[in-house]
Amino acid sequence: MSARGKETVVEALGSNALSPPRADPSHRGDDPPIGSQRPQRIVAIVNPATRRNAHRIIEELRRQAPGGVVLDIRITPAARSATELTRALVRDADMVVAVGGDGTVGEVATALRGTGVPLGIVPAGSTNIVARDLGIPTQPSSAVSVLFGLHRRIPLDVGLCNEQVFLHMAGAGIDSRLFAATNPALKRRIGWLAYLPPGGRELLRAPARFEVSTDDEVHKITAPLVLVANGGSIITPRLTLYPGFRKDDGYLDVLIFTASSPARVFRTLGHLALRRLAQSPFALHRRARRVTLSANPQLPVQLDGDVVTQTPATFTLDPAAIDVVVPHHGLR
Repeated sequence: MSARGKETVVEALGSNALSPPRADPSHRGDDPPIGSQRPQRIVAIVNPATRRNAHRIIEELRRQAPGGVVLDIRITPAARSATELTRALVRDADMVVAVGGDGTVGEVATALRGTGVPLGIVPAGSTNIVARDLGIPTQPSSAVSVLFGLHRRIPLDVGLCNEQVFLHMAGAGIDSRLFAATNPALKRRIGWLAYLPPGGRELLRAPARFEVSTDDEVHKITAPLVLVANGGSIITPRLTLYPGFRKDDGYLDVLIFTASSPARVFRTLGHLALRRLAQSPFALHRRARRVTLSANPQLPVQLDGDVVTQTPATFTLDPAAIDVVVPHHGLR
């Protein structure tokens, strides 16, 4: 047990049934440091297979937890179990912290959607684009300091695919196939560089035939990749995908890449690298609140870097459905 805060560390699912949480969803903006007003219960959902050392992050949470905080640390017992675990524990939580990569963050966010309980993030995966896009520090100790110090709570839109939340981006085609083909052990060891070998192979694959339905249009088109975006960058926040993409504008942004040959694919990548994708003749942009996607042949679908389903798939948006804890100087 921490000398500064009470702590529980367990590995089994909690037994409490889900019921309305205590958190006030109307309270957003600048929050005082945790523990400065009344005792609070902070639940941390930890993915033990994360790229970072999960046990060191647990120690950091324990070390920084102020007096009056009940720190309930739960280790996910299996892959893709964070949503169920969070739902079992959210009832009396004042904050739930996802410790892991973008996939873990999305699983926890799925359970927190609409509850008013804020999501904290300690990024510990290979890319961590959700956290980085929000200005959350990538060093675990600094990320933990945000949780327990002065911070802001901001409302974010969430994308949905079969009731699974994605906070940043979904896609089918080159990206989903390379995510499916990437070696998980290699990804934990070298991070996003593990995507390069399968990425090179997937760039040379023949494109699929897509049918993409948005709010008021249907596109039947041959494409190597279709993205449904809630966020605006890839790999790093500095590499913006397309101008005007936001997490809080009430819309999904759809990008249909129409390059049908390797030469055109590489030309499109050049526009992306120069942040001039809006000028590419092979990138079609639409905005929508509902998107339906089918493909021939059938393709895997990725949500925030994790392959979770296959086409056909339907994507919708739930505006301002989750509050996220960010640094006081973070996204506004």
